[in-house]
Amino acid sequence: DGELNLSVDRYGLWSDWWRDYYLKYGRAYKPEQLFVSGPSRPLDKEKLPKETIQPQQGSLKVLFVSEQLAAPSEVIPFLSRLLEERDFTLYLKCRPYRDGFEQWLKKNRPDILEKLTILRSTQESISKADVVVGSHSSVVLEGLLQLKPMVFFWTNKWGDYFDIKSLDDGGWFFASNPEELVAFVKKSAKTPQHILKQLQERFFGDPYQNGGKWVVDQALEFAKNYGKQ
Repeated sequence: DGELNLSVDRYGLWSDWWRDYYLKYGRAYKPEQLFVSGPSRPLDKEKLPKETIQPQQGSLKVLFVSEQLAAPSEVIPFLSRLLEERDFTLYLKCRPYRDGFEQWLKKNRPDILEKLTILRSTQESISKADVVVGSHSSVVLEGLLQLKPMVFFWTNKWGDYFDIKSLDDGGWFFASNPEELVAFVKKSAKTPQHILKQLQERFFGDPYQNGGKWVVDQALEFAKNYGKQ
């Protein structure tokens, strides 16, 4: 009912948007518990190209994010429809170890799995793609860290989890059915750079701010103060 705090005293978030999001849609957190820490996987200026490469003529590289908590029966129609597009090259981003959706495909739809190129590393996978697709994974949003367009799709289980349809320029970032997904992937690939940068700022704030460092700093502060008690 929101009267008691969860076990953690402080939560680090990517940006102010997330703070507003959690306070608007939930009662598990209080304002004084939420802090903007920066991304857990921040950008590294030395490892990224100075300019984002725009999709060229030819095959459109689509990164489909494996989501262990999604219902396969809801996801497969979208994945199957993407595979039908001859102009698409499809990659499947899986977890490094024991990916649940990958295991499900091996057991139930090996015919689909054999048509996909499996990638593991999040940032490397995104760098190979022109567009990142999924139903609710934050990895889809992380495409924006490299200024890669995103398209989410509807499932009954997750709905519009990140409130994507509320975006001013969100008309092609959220698909309600497989046919829309194909159309929106094609349209999303042509998203102007300034819109991608606006989305990056919305969801990530300062993309170079290190959320991991924030956690360490909080722990050191706690240890320092604890020793004075």
